[in-house]
Amino acid sequence: MIRGKSTSQSVRVRIYRFLHLLGPEVEKKLHSRCMVLLVLASAVALVLSSEPSIADHYFLLFMILEAFASSIFLLEYLLRLWSSPEQDLNRSTLSCRLHYVFSVMGLVDLASFLPFFLLASGYDQTSVLILLQLMRLFKLTRYSPAFGLLADVLKDEAESLLVAITLMFIIFIFASVGIYTFEHEVQPEAFGSIPHAMWWAIVTLTTVGYGDVTPVTVYGKIFATLITIVGVGLVSLPAGIIASGFTEQLRLRRERFQSEVEQLIDEDGELTEQDLADLNTDRKELGLNSDKAQLIISQVKNREQGYRRKYQAKNPDKEE
Repeated sequence: MIRGKSTSQSVRVRIYRFLHLLGPEVEKKLHSRCMVLLVLASAVALVLSSEPSIADHYFLLFMILEAFASSIFLLEYLLRLWSSPEQDLNRSTLSCRLHYVFSVMGLVDLASFLPFFLLASGYDQTSVLILLQLMRLFKLTRYSPAFGLLADVLKDEAESLLVAITLMFIIFIFASVGIYTFEHEVQPEAFGSIPHAMWWAIVTLTTVGYGDVTPVTVYGKIFATLITIVGVGLVSLPAGIIASGFTEQLRLRRERFQSEVEQLIDEDGELTEQDLADLNTDRKELGLNSDKAQLIISQVKNREQGYRRKYQAKNPDKEE
């Protein structure tokens, strides 16, 4: 029994490492590329199937592709559920599995295959099911470091973004009430209530300006001008916060990589083949391209060599 349990845990560890891209480099590339291709192909097929002229000719092909993709996603979901206790060995098996089931990515994994099996059991195709099927596109976030970078930026800048969104909401309500005050008597069909006026407010604040609803009174036009000017700066505020966060996060990641290079050089005096392999793995996890990583390594090496030459020049009789 003990041997069987040990074998089961060993298989679970291997599956966990495989699903979370912790295995050999070739295995990681093969897994990620196949999953990305499957997600994109199934999403494109779903979009094309909404066009009757295409769906009539390729219905069987689309169904086979959807059945295959949904089966793979179901298998992946079950394996992730089974191997999830390996993520935190200090928690109970049930706790780890419930954490995965109700996590954001767990719900995305569920939505990636559930609609197909609902359709197969007799449910009609609805817009809700189509949207659920397209949720599988969020699975791509697992296979690109850029999505991890974005998640870190949103996490770090959450407080600033919350302030910006709160400010936008205040101005949005103010714009809705203001235009309702000036226009509701003249245009009751468009500005008959504050909720009706909210459409004009959101279109104006985001500077989209569809033009389907416009103020006609003098005061309404003056108010609209002021709101438009405010909207230009307001919409760019979250974008500026996120752009600044990206810059800061990239700087921190470069500094972290540089610190790892310096530590390895301080330990061994030079970088071994294993050190370079480890740094290459870290580089990919941090989302740095190879040219930038190589530049950082060269700069650290040159700086360390400079320090050694200065030390030897000042202490010619001492060994390093």
